[in-house]
Amino acid sequence: MHTSCEAPLRGSQHTSLGGSNLCGRTSHLLATPSARTCRSEAPVVKAHARRADLSVAAQAVTESAEDLSIKTLDRPVEPLAQPRGLSRTTSKIGVITVEDISKSVHAIILAGGSSDNPLARYRAMPAVELGSSTQLIDISISNCIRSGVNKLYVLTQFNSHMLNTHIGNAYPPAVFGGPGKQGFVDVLACHQTPTEASWYRGSADAVRRNLPVILEDYRGTMLPDDMLILSGQALYRMDYGALLRTHRENNADITIATHSVGWKQASLRGITRVDPSGLVREFEEKPSADRLAALEGGSKNATPEDPFEASMGIYMFRREVLERLLLQNEDHFGDKAGPDTHFGYDVIPHALRDGLTIVAHYHPGYWRDVNSLRDFYEVNLELALPGAPISFYEVEEGIISSGHVLPPALIHNCEVENSLVGEGSVLRGSTIRGCVLGNNTYVGEGCTLEQTLVLGNDYYTNDKTRAASLEKGESALGIGANTVIRGAILDDNVSIGENVRITNEQGITDADRTEEGFVIQDSIVTILRNAAIPAGTVI
Repeated sequence: MHTSCEAPLRGSQHTSLGGSNLCGRTSHLLATPSARTCRSEAPVVKAHARRADLSVAAQAVTESAEDLSIKTLDRPVEPLAQPRGLSRTTSKIGVITVEDISKSVHAIILAGGSSDNPLARYRAMPAVELGSSTQLIDISISNCIRSGVNKLYVLTQFNSHMLNTHIGNAYPPAVFGGPGKQGFVDVLACHQTPTEASWYRGSADAVRRNLPVILEDYRGTMLPDDMLILSGQALYRMDYGALLRTHRENNADITIATHSVGWKQASLRGITRVDPSGLVREFEEKPSADRLAALEGGSKNATPEDPFEASMGIYMFRREVLERLLLQNEDHFGDKAGPDTHFGYDVIPHALRDGLTIVAHYHPGYWRDVNSLRDFYEVNLELALPGAPISFYEVEEGIISSGHVLPPALIHNCEVENSLVGEGSVLRGSTIRGCVLGNNTYVGEGCTLEQTLVLGNDYYTNDKTRAASLEKGESALGIGANTVIRGAILDDNVSIGENVRITNEQGITDADRTEEGFVIQDSIVTILRNAAIPAGTVI
């Protein structure tokens, strides 16, 4: 939950209720958080007789920019089995309802990849706070739930404890009337087995090792017709029902969600060449400059401004196709890493060479990968602007996650402009411009924060608790009086003393000062989690 602050209204008091905007200069104002959207009931699904053991848990890595290449593979094309419960003999289908989707589609969210982002030193990137009160993983999960996909598996590996805890607390199973009428978000965490002793070698390797578990009907649910593969660290809105319609109307074996990108992003992404009918004819990940020149402008949805059509890392597979590619070709895996370890590097190029039908589902809306520190910083600040590309305030667009048992934000005699303020925050006599402040943020008298992202604190703090800590000679969570912070990120549970300046006025691009509690990456100063910055420090 958060309060949004837009254009300043000086000399007036204005209270925002129900998710509207809190603006300007306020005096002794209690900012009431917006009402959280209720989680919808899981659609009814017929019970299925199969039972299984879900005692084996595992996890997957998030497909990253390194999952990029094109490889050759010579092997005979094998006939594909027909999926159960759905005819692929016609290109026309009826209306796809939420109940249809809940019965026939299961989702796998890849949330285990490592990162050199300093915010990922203590947790996986999908567990990092976004927009003051949610986490990155909530975006993919919310898109699924709103689309009717209510059977989800989140595969985790790197720094997974905080992510696993959040998912367990935020998404308890929902069962209405029997084992088939349910929705769930299961965490499959990486572990060793008698046959698998290594970490996952890539996104496809992780899904392969979990497929036997996922396809066992642990709760009596039906086997899915289609499997949705997603990344857990991107910001976007998508109706996966529309993706499913494209997939089924084209009798596709695989459908790839795509969008247009320019030269700057193309070398870091999976680039497709889509013909006028929507069929994917070429797919190459992280192409070289020469290959980009050959692919430029050659795809259906390329534009002069964005001459490449790139994969969003979102795939819809026919279940039998996914099983065949990952389980029936095990000679490409094993303890010695084989070629098919990544979807972008291997699986999609090999599927093209096998003659499978791959189509593109073009997404014209906003999409942003959130992996680098710069991306994460810019995405968060965009959320606080008027006309933000994604709004957390529309009922139809609200993020579905758990609430917090916290008081509303308390804002006394402050000037707040174009900012988000999380629950449990205390702001006193300060100027806040273009910032995102997470839950339980404390900002003392006389502070100025501009273009700054504060991830908040795990614990509620106020004047009384801070005074008690300082009296004991301990660091106090929050930002001390008369501090100036511009263009920075403050990770969780940081203590900033009085009269501190964090502005990077020297324009340092990169520096690792971990022993002093901060790093600089891409010119952004990041105060590390649990760090204490002494009074009077200048960074």
